[in-house]
Amino acid sequence: MDDAQALDQKQSLPDRLQFVRVVAWLMVAVSAVGLFGITDLMTLPGWVDQRYVWAVSLEASWGSLMTFIVAGSYASIALNPRDPWPGTFLLAVAGMALVLCTIFGADSRPLPLALIVAVPAIGLLYSARKEIESPSRSLLPGWLHLLMGAVGVPLWLPYSVHALQMSRLEPNAGHDTWGIEHWPVQGAAGITIMVAALIMAWWGQGRPLLRVSISLSAVYIGVAMLAYPDRAGAMETPMWGVAMVLWGTVLALLPANGTTARPPRQSAR
Repeated sequence: MDDAQALDQKQSLPDRLQFVRVVAWLMVAVSAVGLFGITDLMTLPGWVDQRYVWAVSLEASWGSLMTFIVAGSYASIALNPRDPWPGTFLLAVAGMALVLCTIFGADSRPLPLALIVAVPAIGLLYSARKEIESPSRSLLPGWLHLLMGAVGVPLWLPYSVHALQMSRLEPNAGHDTWGIEHWPVQGAAGITIMVAALIMAWWGQGRPLLRVSISLSAVYIGVAMLAYPDRAGAMETPMWGVAMVLWGTVLALLPANGTTARPPRQSAR
């Protein structure tokens, strides 16, 4: 498609898809700014108030979830409202992960966050259901992606379990955003990364978004753990951080083999 055709397609979006685009961009701002996604990411380079000792690994997990995963998903929907499926699926995974961590972390405070993350995306999907393309139902594995997804399970599952254990042991540790403790949210970040990596291995349509969101999150969390191994949120050994950085880097560099090509949409004429 040349530039003129792309511009024509952009300008010819139906009103409902224009509405989806506007709301999705609004949710990008809510997630990255209103929910302190970018602010929490900035604890790693130290661009925050240095009068406080920041739990950098905990902040990095919250920031990665809100910025790379949630804001990234809404940005994907805004950029291509005709195909909102990758962003919607990733937001649904993040929302379900937050609900699970509310239960297993014995902390109900992340539940409103789960609703903020997932409900607007589902609402947008429903409102524009007559205008959007159907999702690809072809599930063909990318074998290298499948291998990396399997490797990610023993990496991210213990990370999440540790966070949920700490959530139960320290229900009011003081690491909070909008009154929500970070421990269960860190658990949700780990579960989202793990599950999304497994989905990416099979679902070619969602692979471009999932690969970017997951790899950025994994590398950022791993670097935070290596830079501040003695702060809350870090695992017992720096090797966890090394493994996360390597895993995220390899995932980002994998070729896009196994992606399912979608047939062109037939004209109604």
